[in-house]
Order: sequence, then structure tokens, then C-alpha cells
Amino acid sequence: MNQQPRKTRPDVPGVVAGTVLAGGATIWMLTDNGVLQTDDLGVTSALLLVAAGLLGLAASRRA
Repeated sequence: MNQQPRKTRPDVPGVVAGTVLAGGATIWMLTDNGVLQTDDLGVTSALLLVAAGLLGLAASRRA
């Protein structure tokens, strides 16, 4: 029996959710320690969502 290796598809929603959660935790930590100001949160949140989208697109293209 010649078994072909199964091609696994990336878990794109898992990658995006993990990126958003890790980014949210990082933003919370930086804000709590005074590194980020609350005025910077809009731009930081937008960049986090763009990064999550790009990671999701990259993961879906690899499959």
C-alpha cells in the first residue's frame, strides 16, 4: 500500500483569531504599562486588523 501524504489545509480562522487575541493582549499589556497612550489605540487596532488580514491571506494562499 502506497499512502500519499495528506495535504493539510491551514486553519485560517484560527490563525486570524490567534493573531487578534495575541495582538489584543499585547496592546492591553503595553497600555497597562504606560508604553501606549489611549490616543494611539485607534491606529494600533487598525494595524492589528490589517496584519491579521494579511496573515489570513498568506495562509490561504499556501494551501
